[in-house]
Amino acid sequence: MQFKKEIEINTSPKDLAGVFINWGSDEQANFINLVGELFKKADFNAELQCCYVSDNITKFGRDFIYTMANFIKVKKFKDTSPHFNRLINTYDGDTLM
Repeated sequence: MQFKKEIEINTSPKDLAGVFINWGSDEQANFINLVGELFKKADFNAELQCCYVSDNITKFGRDFIYTMANFIKVKKFKDTSPHFNRLINTYDGDTLM
């Protein structure tokens, strides 16, 4: 016998960020990978959504994203995505404003 119970949890981006910060690096990486995977599979224009999201990214968000991107670049990870992503693949990292 199987029971299904649905519960509604009201959470905020701040709550989710707190969960993310308290995870280990493996869980954080898995979360980021899943967000990227779901964006690739989205039934909306995910590249355009990235544009909209970037409109509201503060210095804290930019610092986090740039730091992560710089580590990825330093480790020379190759883009193995079957889809060409202009937003990522044209970034050269020489100048950031």
